[in-house]
Amino acid sequence: MYPDPDKKKPAPKKESGTRNLFYIILASVAVGALLYFTVKEGERIKKENELLDYEVW
Repeated sequence: MYPDPDKKKPAPKKESGTRNLFYIILASVAVGALLYFTVKEGERIKKENELLDYEVW
């Protein structure tokens, strides 16, 4: 009924910051890629609109 005093308790696991760092880097890369492609798409649309402004008659 009572816990055995001779039995050792399992040591608490150390929480390393490696996993958190991995997720932070992963999120940073994802946001950076999203910004990069958003800027590139904006430039493409701007060039396309400039070309469409010309009268081709």
